[in-house]
Amino acid sequence: MPKFTIITACYNAEKFISKAIETIRAQTFTDWEYIVIDDGSTDNSAEIISSYKKLEPRLKLIKQSNSGMCIARNNGFKASYQESQYLLFFDADDCLEPQMLEVMINYLNAHPDIGAAYCDFYNIDADDKPINTVYTPRLIPSMFGVKTLPYNTPETPLVAIAGGLGGGLDGRTVFRRSIYEQTSGWDEKLGRNGGHILDILAQVALISQVHFVPEKLHKYRLHSGGQLHVNVNFKGQSEKIINKWKNYKQLNAKQQKQVSQAIYFHEKRLTPLVEMLSASQLIKDGKIISALRLYFQAAKNYVPSLFFHQ
Repeated sequence: MPKFTIITACYNAEKFISKAIETIRAQTFTDWEYIVIDDGSTDNSAEIISSYKKLEPRLKLIKQSNSGMCIARNNGFKASYQESQYLLFFDADDCLEPQMLEVMINYLNAHPDIGAAYCDFYNIDADDKPINTVYTPRLIPSMFGVKTLPYNTPETPLVAIAGGLGGGLDGRTVFRRSIYEQTSGWDEKLGRNGGHILDILAQVALISQVHFVPEKLHKYRLHSGGQLHVNVNFKGQSEKIINKWKNYKQLNAKQQKQVSQAIYFHEKRLTPLVEMLSASQLIKDGKIISALRLYFQAAKNYVPSLFFHQ
């Protein structure tokens, strides 16, 4: 039985799906199964995947009507070998460095108390060429605002997860299956795009630990047809997740405190910080009135947090 399960939700990815399959086949760690769910593609994605089945017995194709990424991933998990120990939900348009699975498995094997680990990444374009990658710091509260976790610090607490962990997080996070099984999986109620991985990592952080592996092992592709790059309201997705956790009932006292601290940090420190940065840009653009309104809004949330810590 395979030790590692990789799951890909594929929708109209005929241009890239073969590269995704090849990047899995090129892994130095070879004890895996690869499940690709074609989510009702209207292009040649399913045919391309099928053509690989003759070459690759570890590849499994599942077809479904167009239902969205979450349902596709949940169905892929249901179809996986229950005996596999690790999970990776890998996008159909991304790629991995050949040693990615091996490095991540070795790390999790060496740290049996870790429920999930994620690596660093860099961006590539539609032609596989590396392009500028904006570093996303892991932010945690400081006395008067926010501070950045050192790059080589592996521990990533819930409060840092609430701040976001950068692009392509789904495809560079390896879950220990025994921990993932204790989560609710990919929440279909959150919508089709964006933010779901933070919801799952938050659940993992409440029952285990989440670590960062400081190696760039994931290639996150930016292109015009990317599922998470077009028409996604990231602020709206963030609000959905925050509202979900505000109303989450199945938490003990310790977990409830962690969630409350993370929400407080997001609403009283991170959001005002983003608003102040946006206001500064508005001033540069000559939009003084709009900038002042945004500064006032940010101050209204931020100033009380200096005196009343959660």
